[in-house]
Amino acid sequence: MSMHETSPTGKRAAFISGLIWGGLLGAAAVFFTTAPSGKKIVQQMQQESISLKGKSEDLFQTAKRKSIDLTHQLTAAARNDQEEKEQMIPIPKDY
Repeated sequence: MSMHETSPTGKRAAFISGLIWGGLLGAAAVFFTTAPSGKKIVQQMQQESISLKGKSEDLFQTAKRKSIDLTHQLTAAARNDQEEKEQMIPIPKDY
């Protein structure tokens, strides 16, 4: 028998060994690439909703502050405009 020839028992053992290793590697690949379970998805969604709620509250407060500031600026500009108009000397129409 030469080195390149193997016995039927050796071929069978190699086939079974390859089958086992292939099954283990396939199972590992499936385990790491599958979607998370339903409970994990629900937990992730709850955490995301809490996070988004906090962000939306922050955005609401920022928008509220900016609208109040803008209202104050517009009111002040209107007062200044009114004061300037009151300080003007009226010109008669027939002049």
